[in-house]
Amino acid sequence: MSGDQHGRGRWSGPADVLTHAQLLRLGEQAGAALKRHGVSGGDAVAVQLPMCLESVVVTLACLQIGARRITLPLGDNPGFVRDRLNNCGARVVVCADACEMDERVYPVKTSLHRVLGDCPDVRTVLVVRQLARPVPWEPGRDRWWHEELRPRTLPPRPYPGRMSDMRLDDDRTNRLVFDDPLGGRSSDDSDHGWGEGPAEDAADGNLMRLINERPPHHI
Repeated sequence: MSGDQHGRGRWSGPADVLTHAQLLRLGEQAGAALKRHGVSGGDAVAVQLPMCLESVVVTLACLQIGARRITLPLGDNPGFVRDRLNNCGARVVVCADACEMDERVYPVKTSLHRVLGDCPDVRTVLVVRQLARPVPWEPGRDRWWHEELRPRTLPPRPYPGRMSDMRLDDDRTNRLVFDDPLGGRSSDDSDHGWGEGPAEDAADGNLMRLINERPPHHI
């Protein structure tokens, strides 16, 4: 389910097609999961993930529910991570179990676990399975990301035969491939261009309009 977590464009696994509609649906499911754990508009959600599909989905979820995404650095930065969590007041953290960067494996959840004892505001940790490594676990606080989104399913696949079976609890790692944004008529193909709406829609309104109407093929 994750994309190219190495960030270097190298990929050897099977490529699945993920449409714009499916990406939005995942964002809605993730937003619903965050709301179940008490996240509402204006709240901070701390994210400690490499470049992967789940990182994009969390960003969409935060936009949809009006939460603030707070990015935590990967690597050995316990003091900085602790201070950032305490300063932003995040009650929910989304992190990887571990990740590989620059030919090194970073035990993300293990490092985070060590600092959470000094972060009393954190009540929920959603763990994204990246490398299937053993991780320390706090019952009642720590939860698997894919289990929180289950049993909600993706919309019907638009390209039968071109996608393998992609489920939310799938342990495989799949490349993120968007459908062709020029393949159909856009709802914005009219004489009314961007910036002609009311002034009050110029900020957050236009951002959500971009997400909802234009496939984010540059993400």
